[in-house]
Amino acid sequence: MCIVARTITKKEVTTMGEEIYYDDREEKTTDTHKPARPLKYFKDKDGYGWLCDKNIDPNKDFRKQGCWRCDEMAFPMGGR
Repeated sequence: MCIVARTITKKEVTTMGEEIYYDDREEKTTDTHKPARPLKYFKDKDGYGWLCDKNIDPNKDFRKQGCWRCDEMAFPMGGR
């Protein structure tokens, strides 16, 4: 559990009696998020699944192009 200390800067009570608290936290956005490089799932002729950069040549050796074989990864999906 993570407890974040914050300062209450304003309190309002609505007409329905609900209390609304405002604090000094900044509103977060995903506008500055830089996504990871695009990946794609491929299957080789032996039925193994590979996770590769999106623009590799599927007719060439997957491992030599820097792909990861799914059954060798910590979270296997696919494989044989």
